[in-house]
Amino acid sequence: MVLRILAAMAALLLALPAQVHAQAQPWPGNRQVRLLVTYPPGGTTDFVARLFAQRLGEQTGASFVVENRSGGGGVVGWTAAVRSPPDGTTLLLTDNSLATAPPLYPNLGFDIRADFTPISLLVDYPTVFVVPASSPARSLRDFVERQRAPAAEPAFYGSMGAGSSPHLYTEHLQDLAEIRMTHVPYRGMGPAFADLLAGRIGLLIAAPPTVLGALRDNRARAIAIGTAGGRIPALPDVPTARELGIDFTYSFWYGLVGPRGMDPAVVARIQAEIGKVLANPEVRARFVEQGATPVAGDAAALTAVMENDLARWSEVVRAKGITLQQ
Repeated sequence: MVLRILAAMAALLLALPAQVHAQAQPWPGNRQVRLLVTYPPGGTTDFVARLFAQRLGEQTGASFVVENRSGGGGVVGWTAAVRSPPDGTTLLLTDNSLATAPPLYPNLGFDIRADFTPISLLVDYPTVFVVPASSPARSLRDFVERQRAPAAEPAFYGSMGAGSSPHLYTEHLQDLAEIRMTHVPYRGMGPAFADLLAGRIGLLIAAPPTVLGALRDNRARAIAIGTAGGRIPALPDVPTARELGIDFTYSFWYGLVGPRGMDPAVVARIQAEIGKVLANPEVRARFVEQGATPVAGDAAALTAVMENDLARWSEVVRAKGITLQQ
């Protein structure tokens, strides 16, 4: 018995150096790093992920690959990230949807607070309130007043799906403005925006990259932007909702998280590399051109944003009885 115990202890001691070496391996070393995205290629999240993958690869000399794990409204990609080893080789580049998931998915299978390691805020896109070019509304205030009129025709608004950020944001807008519209869910922002351009829906809240081309071609009209800051260079003539007397400050944020249990030293190393990317003038100019604001917030900033969104939108989902079938 004693001999077996001694043999087991000896084996454990022999294994320790290898374990210590593995834990101390610098990030990313010669390993490939996956950036998981929960949407198909071509959207704003995919663009943000690919820009960071390119720049991180250039800075570190390692291979960074964007992996699009769409499906289940984000659940497929989120679950893949949760189940990955916490060594920094699999990271999740996410948007607001992660923070709004718990009230919409009662059986999500993980806890967004406990099962992820927050790493960094990355970039913030304001919300853009868009109407068809044929709409008589010239501003968000004008749109609201027209909807309040006794003889107003029923209004329809679109989103990228029930429970998505554009859906929740427009529900919140209706409460702020004391108006009522009918929700039309789509399978993505592309189909929703196509129907707005065709005049089938009257309002869409979107991120700037989705709509900038059509706005510049006068195929649609931006009537306000939602942001906690001021106007943006990409749409200098479009007022903020606050300027128009509507206290709507919500935007589309993007952040980086990893699986639970990541080494703080690895997290710090990733944060440092992210900071270098966002300090690059070319990267900053690219984001500003798209209507975004580089943020470079640390893990605490990302945690605060996620907690605020979780509390705020959980209440909206509960109060309005929003489900994924709407």
